[in-house]
This record gives sequence, C-alpha cells and structure tokens, in this order.
Amino acid sequence: MECDICGKAGGLASPFHCITCARSAVELPRIQLAMCLIDRDVVGKHVQVVIEGSNDKSSQHVSLTDSKGGLLVDRYECTNNVNLHRTKAETASIEERIQLITEQAALLREQMEATRKQLEAKRAANAQRKSDLSSVTYGIESRRANELDKVQQNLKRMDYKSDKVHHETIEMRMYLCNTAAKLAGLKMTRRKTKEGGIKDVFNIGPGTRLRIHDLRDLQDAQPDNLSASLGAVAHLLVRIAAYLGVRLPAEITVPYNDYPQPTVFPPASSYQGKKVPFPGSTPSHSSSNSPEASRTLETRAQLPKPRTLFLDRPIGHLAAEDPPAYALFIEGISLLAYNIAWLCRTQGLKEDFDDWEAVCPMGRNLYRLLISQETRTPPKSENPLDKDIVPAKPNSRTPPMRGPAGFGELSHATSHSFLNTAENVQYLSGWKLTPTKVKDELKAYLLAEQQAQEWDVVNQKEWEDMEQLIAEDPVVVGENRKDSQGLDDGRSYLTSTTTNKTTTSQVGDGVEGEERKRGSSGWTKVKSRTDD
Repeated sequence: MECDICGKAGGLASPFHCITCARSAVELPRIQLAMCLIDRDVVGKHVQVVIEGSNDKSSQHVSLTDSKGGLLVDRYECTNNVNLHRTKAETASIEERIQLITEQAALLREQMEATRKQLEAKRAANAQRKSDLSSVTYGIESRRANELDKVQQNLKRMDYKSDKVHHETIEMRMYLCNTAAKLAGLKMTRRKTKEGGIKDVFNIGPGTRLRIHDLRDLQDAQPDNLSASLGAVAHLLVRIAAYLGVRLPAEITVPYNDYPQPTVFPPASSYQGKKVPFPGSTPSHSSSNSPEASRTLETRAQLPKPRTLFLDRPIGHLAAEDPPAYALFIEGISLLAYNIAWLCRTQGLKEDFDDWEAVCPMGRNLYRLLISQETRTPPKSENPLDKDIVPAKPNSRTPPMRGPAGFGELSHATSHSFLNTAENVQYLSGWKLTPTKVKDELKAYLLAEQQAQEWDVVNQKEWEDMEQLIAEDPVVVGENRKDSQGLDDGRSYLTSTTTNKTTTSQVGDGVEGEERKRGSSGWTKVKSRTDD
C-alpha cells in the first residue's frame, strides 16, 4: 500500500521517508505486544486461582475473552488438566521407585547367593583343614623326636667340622711358631757357674748368639748386645702374635724407615692408629717459626710416648746420667716381658705367672712356649658322630667348666675359641699381675743391686792374697792386678758379677754350709775404677 504523503510503498525492506510510514510500521508490533500482555494477565489469574484452590466453580467456568470477544481459557478444564498431570507424575514417580526397589532386591538376592556360596566354600575349607590337621598331628611325637635327632646330628656334624678345621689351624699355628723360633735362633744352652752349678742360658740369633738376659741380670749386660737381643725378641714376638692371631696388651713397633730401633707402648696408649716419630728424632721443619711448624709441634705433643727397648750406654751409667731415659727403658723392657708372660698365659701356661719374678726370664718363657711347646694340644682320634647323642639336661643352667687351653687355641682372629668371649675372659681372669707392678718391682730390685754393687764377697784365698799384696806394695797393688788380669772395661779388678744376697753368704772355698772364720772373709767395700 502506498503512502498518501510520500507516495511510496511502506515496508520493512524499504527505508522510511515520513512519519506516517514509520508509524504504520510499528502499529502491528504494538498490537501484538498488547495481546501478549493481556494473555499473560489472564494466565496469571488462572494460575493464582489454581494455586489458591478456590472452590468457586463460577470463577472456574468464567471464560476469558480477548479484546475481540474470543474465548481464551476455561478454568475448570485447566484445573482438571493440572490434576491429571499431577497424578501421572506421581504414578511415574511411584513406578520408578518400585523399579529401584526391585533392582535392589535382585542385587540383595545375588549377594545372598554369593555369601551362601562363600560360606559353603569356607565350610569345605575348614573341613579340609581339620582333616589335614588330624593327619598331620597323627604320630607327631615320634616324628618330632626324629626331626630333633636330625637337627642334633646336623649340629653335631657342623661342630665336628668346625673343631676339625680349628684343630688343623692350631697345628699350622704351632708349626709356624716353632719354625719362626728356630729360624730366629732361639736355643737353650747349659753353662757351669762359678759355684759349680749348671745354669740355663737362652740365646737368640742364628749367628751372633745373642743372650736373652733375665730382667734381674741387666747390670752385667753390654749395651749393644742387650739392644740387639731386645730387638730380636721384639721381632720374634710380633711375628708370633701375628701367626697366633692375638693382639698383645702393649703394642710393639718394630724398626722401619726412619725408625731404627724397636719401641713399645703402654696398654693405655696402644693401637691408636697414630704415626708416632722415633723417640729423640726432630723433624726438619721444627726449627721454623711458621704456623705449620707450630701445628706440627702441637700435634707431636699430643701423640703417645713410646718406651725404648735399646741402650747406648751401660744401664748403671744411664740411671746416673739420664734418669728419665732410664725410667723409659725400664718400663719398656717390663712391658716386653709382660707381653711374653701374657702370651704364654693365654696359650696354656695359665698358672705359672703369679709372681713378677716369673716374668723376668723372657728367654725361658719363650723357649717353653715355642720350642718345648709344653701346652701342645693332643690330636683327637675319635669322631663324636660315631657315638650316640646324649641330650642335654633341660634344668642345667650352669655352663660346663672349660678345660685348659692349648697352644694356638685362643686367638682374636677366629670366631671359634675367640679370646674375648665371656667364657674365655672368665677362664683367663684372676691375673693380678700388672705392667706397673712389674716395672715397680724391677726398678726397686735394680736400685738395690746398684746400691750394693760396690760390695762383694771375698773368699779365704782371695782375702789372703789381697793382704799379702797390700803388705808388699800398698800403693800400686791395684795397678799390678789390673795389668796382670788384663781388664780393660774401666772397672776395678775386685768388681765382680752381682749375685743374689741369699747365695753370696755361701760362696768362697766351695764348701756349702761351712762356717767361716771371723775376720778371714766376708763383705768388703771396694771403690769402682770405672771413671779412671
């Protein structure tokens, strides 16, 4: 339709050129909007009536008409439709719930069936286990005794094999120690004494024949021979300890590079794993004032101090000129003798070292242990498996007493017969002798010998000869005797070997127990000519 004003056809596709065209374009949407609003109001009132549940049928049957007078909604029919939909919804909900209950009941039936089957399986398994238990427990006492016998036989067999291997180890240790002692030249010789008796002298060394001095006879020992003898004994003792697999109480350090002489440490300072310099040696950088030298000196001061086993002068001179060095040497040789005694005691000679005097003859102790082998274990000739096994008494709580140990049996290197087990520690306990006691007793003994060294016993013939010489020439009698006897050791011709006080009263004309005439012989004090 063309516009009366602009003469153009109006529409949404063509642009508007006047107000009339624009108004005509929006008139139809406005009418439709008004109809929608009216319908909304009618439906809202109907819904309100339905929700409030009004029983007024007139209101339910009131017809709603639009602006043109048309019928829009019947309230009664709408209420019936809502009730129908509500009933259908409730019916659907009930049917869904019934279906869920049915499914749950089916699931419960399945679970009950599975549980029933499981119970039946468990009942069958329990019945089988009861049957097996009855069959297993049938004759269990006899079968248990048989199994116990088998276990005991296996234990017996293992113990026998272990004892056999250990016995072979002992035999090899004995062979190695005996061979090492023979190669070191450890021998015993018998010599006649001035009193006419026989004395056992023990030497070491294949060619030099060094004498192993008794600790009580150190006054007459030459420094070089004594040092060489102690070095050989220390070497042999370290080798024997390695063969036996034992660790000595006092650690011995044998000579090595920049360590020319053997030393020994006290038990409290032994086996610390520290490299200790040789006693008396001075590092090349010790005279420097550098911090490194200071730290070296501080570290050196904290190291343990070894005890010497060598001499550079006679022991009497050392005691008078250098008492600290003398004390270190006495302690070192006491520790060496204590090591030998401890080794002998752990290898079978358990009852022979209760007194410090038994520790002094180091050569005798080594000879008894290594050459004579007084504690040699006899070989086992019978197999314990051949005999019936005697079960142990169940009520016996006290362990059996341990038999005496043999040579090479106890050691620190094997689990069999380990030296530090409670049984072996208890077996070796009760030794009251200590290195300190040996050192103190030896120092006191040597001090008494040094004080009595200027005194000697003169027999009847020597006393008459001395009186005759003094009467003839009282001034040069010492020089004449010295030249005639050819003594060149710096001592007086009247100085003799120190002897025990118990035997000096019976030395003289060779008659034991004979009374001497008063004034004819006895003790006399002579002046030593060592410093001449």
